[in-house]
Amino acid sequence: MSNDLGLFLRTLNERVKPELLLERVVGGPPDDWQRTLMNSASDIIMVLASRRIGKSTTVGVMAGQELSKPDHQVIILSKTLPQSQLLFAKIAFTWEKMALPIETKRRTMTELHLKNGSSVVCVPAGQNGEQARGYGVKDGLLIYDEAAFIPDDVFGSTLSIAEDNAKTILITTPGGKSGKAYEMWSDWEMYPEVERIRACSLDLPRMAKLVARQRKVLSKFEFDVEHGLNWMGRGQQFFDSAAIAAAFTDTPQLRLGDLYAGLD
Repeated sequence: MSNDLGLFLRTLNERVKPELLLERVVGGPPDDWQRTLMNSASDIIMVLASRRIGKSTTVGVMAGQELSKPDHQVIILSKTLPQSQLLFAKIAFTWEKMALPIETKRRTMTELHLKNGSSVVCVPAGQNGEQARGYGVKDGLLIYDEAAFIPDDVFGSTLSIAEDNAKTILITTPGGKSGKAYEMWSDWEMYPEVERIRACSLDLPRMAKLVARQRKVLSKFEFDVEHGLNWMGRGQQFFDSAAIAAAFTDTPQLRLGDLYAGLD
């Protein structure tokens, strides 16, 4: 089998089953939540994920798939440009691993443009998403990275840039119980079109060592948010819940009796 034919067949298989590409990129089989995300037919997908569970790598594989198709766009929105660049690096790494015969037209720290007309661009969300208003995603992906920490005004001005043939993906760790991202996750009646995927490190044996280490170094509050996927209240609880419970007891009040009994 020639190298060109082998590459064609591998690319074809990885397009039909994107989990094969993920397995090649990370060197191991994907989790169930990753398979669900990569094979989803939904237009809007929200992934609530633990830290370091592989959400950026998974989305990077999906973006690489889009770049292999002519005239597809990938837009990355996050609260800050450095945050977008971290995901951009995952996408660029995946693209290099795919090793397709598609030449690069231009590449910077925030943009990758290919000669097939496809591109990936990092856009800082800022306070109102003004820098993203000029973009449009006709075919491809609109990605909100750490969506729970992006200002609400940004969603109002950017959700519409994803057109009918594009997917919108929100990936995030839990934030506060307020704002657009929390509404989209929790309000099923208002947002029935959103497919919700929960990626919890506590459910995955491969994360057991990291989880055990993090349990020791993080406060219970931080651990419950970053690994238990608990959304934060509108105000942060100062005392640990277990400490509060331990401060109260049903034990009857100690009675000392008459201290002067028997004394002259």
